[in-house]
Amino acid sequence: MKQSQRIVKNALFGAAAAAVGGAIHLATILLIAKKVPVAQFGKYSWVLAFAMFFQFLADSGLSRILVREVATQKEQQARIVGAAVALIWILSISIGLVILALLPFLPFGFEVKVAAGLMGLSALSQFHASGYGAVLRAHEDNELTQMGYVLHKVVLFGVVFVSLHRSNVLVGIAVAHVAAVWALWAFYYFIVTRFYLRVHLVADRELWKKLLVTALPMGGGVMLRQLALQADVLVLKSLADFNAVGLFSGPYRIGMALRQLPETLALPLFPLYSRLALESREKLGEVYRQSMKYFSLLSFPFGVFLVAWSDAVIRYAMDPKYSAAVPAMQLLGAGMVPFFASTLFPYLFAAVDEQRRFLVSTAICGALRLALDAALIPPFGFLGPCIAFLVTEFLLVGVWIVQLSRLGLRFSLADALWRPAVASVAMAALVFAVKPLSLPWQLAGGVASVVVYLGVLWLVGTFARDEIATAREGIAFVRPLLAHWSNTLRKKT
Repeated sequence: MKQSQRIVKNALFGAAAAAVGGAIHLATILLIAKKVPVAQFGKYSWVLAFAMFFQFLADSGLSRILVREVATQKEQQARIVGAAVALIWILSISIGLVILALLPFLPFGFEVKVAAGLMGLSALSQFHASGYGAVLRAHEDNELTQMGYVLHKVVLFGVVFVSLHRSNVLVGIAVAHVAAVWALWAFYYFIVTRFYLRVHLVADRELWKKLLVTALPMGGGVMLRQLALQADVLVLKSLADFNAVGLFSGPYRIGMALRQLPETLALPLFPLYSRLALESREKLGEVYRQSMKYFSLLSFPFGVFLVAWSDAVIRYAMDPKYSAAVPAMQLLGAGMVPFFASTLFPYLFAAVDEQRRFLVSTAICGALRLALDAALIPPFGFLGPCIAFLVTEFLLVGVWIVQLSRLGLRFSLADALWRPAVASVAMAALVFAVKPLSLPWQLAGGVASVVVYLGVLWLVGTFARDEIATAREGIAFVRPLLAHWSNTLRKKT
């Protein structure tokens, strides 16, 4: 299969999984938001943020670096994967003991403590699942990765639905997270051991040291990055109450659900980035510029819809009790443009082995975000973290672009953004024009605005001839994909 066909295949499967799985995930969040009081939804968000911190702490970038190592050293994958899985067990058990030690000291009731413990178990189990998922991503068989992603969201929705009709709702939701991750872990384990390699734990201290030394700067940057995304909830709770956390978390969780689309599309690019970083920086620069271009094109329509239809999103998707959160939804919508693009940079820095640059820049912007949270929450309440998010996302992406430029990977932000910016203005004009009309007319106008957006992009020459030719070549991936899996299944039977 040609590289262009792998990219298109992975992008299409990623987009389909993001659409299906993202919709199910969003439905799960909205179901919880509708069925529980705002303060209870705030507790759920706090528990989730608490668990996610320990997941990032345990992972330390290991699963991401594992993708790079396997993608560039497939002949050594048995040893690398065996050592990585053993290291994952050591790290997850260690962090699990830390969580158990902290639970009695949490300043909340018994129900919140139990939910936090279960959510911690879910987060550490996700670490194991990510280790096996890294093997699939390294081999660029992302159709299997996305099947697991959708499976996770289906199980989560099903168990949450049952839990909402029972007592101890918060604990039930935490149990749902555990069940969904265990299903994902089992699926990835079966696929990897059935089609790729038998995983045997390897106690290799030198390899553990190499993996950790390589992964820690990246893991630190990713942890700080994700911590910044979760810290808003923690800081907001310390300066306000669970009601404010709930009002912020409703729009914020919608934004996090939408983030699954660029994250799903970025993951398949990492093996390609890693190989090109060893083969040719010039080719890596070309792929980087194209990636940024198309992620920017994708982000603008989401930003337009969230800003223009924020009140409708809150009213129809969530509940009138969240109506005060409309301004938060608008601010978060404006941040979708840098938010989408930001998903590419951890993989780019890891591919060129410049994880420390990523760590330092992320730490500085993360500290700025926390400072803005502390300064803005007292006067603006739950809108403070939204403003901090908007400012720091634009700043951080700008810093990363400058850093990569100094490494020889140049990118013109103005050249990439002016076309989608012009097209989004035309799109927004139509969306706002139909906004006073009835819901059917608004939906029709929304569909028409996407057509307008694509039409303007075409008129201003956004798509080059070689890009169109590559896309046409890539679309012909179906026959090679069927041949690949037909041969694979034949060998395994």
